[in-house]
Amino acid sequence: MAFDTPFGSLEGATLLTQFAITQTEKLAEAIEGYERAGRPVPEYLTAGIDQLASHLQEFRPDDDIELFLGPGMDPEEIVYNNLEVAWYVSACLYFYNRLINIFNDDIPFSVNTILMCLLRAEEIKTMIEPDVLRRRDPVTFPAFVAACNASNRNPWVYWWRSIQQYDHYITGAQWLAIKLVWDIKGYAAESEPDLSWVEILQGLSNVEVRLSTQYRLLGFYY
Repeated sequence: MAFDTPFGSLEGATLLTQFAITQTEKLAEAIEGYERAGRPVPEYLTAGIDQLASHLQEFRPDDDIELFLGPGMDPEEIVYNNLEVAWYVSACLYFYNRLINIFNDDIPFSVNTILMCLLRAEEIKTMIEPDVLRRRDPVTFPAFVAACNASNRNPWVYWWRSIQQYDHYITGAQWLAIKLVWDIKGYAAESEPDLSWVEILQGLSNVEVRLSTQYRLLGFYY
């Protein structure tokens, strides 16, 4: 059964962004079911992709949203703003990955935007609460999707290593999965240059599994 909500910490994720990610996965899993069965994909599913694309265009964050902390500004608001943008851009990235089959270097702007927003959010959270044991959990799903798409991986190595200070087994499992995706893509670079992170996660067992099942194992969905 497909997941009903996005997963992990939802801080900064608007209801509309949560809907977009949820709907992306539901559409993708439904389409994959028809493809595995060798049956034509119904028109209502392809129409759903178009409707979701329109939804993402319509409900994007304001262009003038404040992302940098300045004198007199509320730091919590700036954290939320950065996370809102990171979630929205990751929803768009996830849409392209799962439904349009576009990955990696075709969408570098999205990956970099997510990175900068998450770095700013963690920096301000550290300023607000230096004690990591009392700090709110990091938002990881946007970072997971972006890192799996990243060609410039060093900044993501830094980000994922830095959040291991939260000492949460879930963030450790997610980081291990990303490194596994990177390793497999590296091994398959010549023989399967177009191998995607989605295909890798779906094929980690002897029997192809739903991506949402892997998400549950990684602790994103709880």
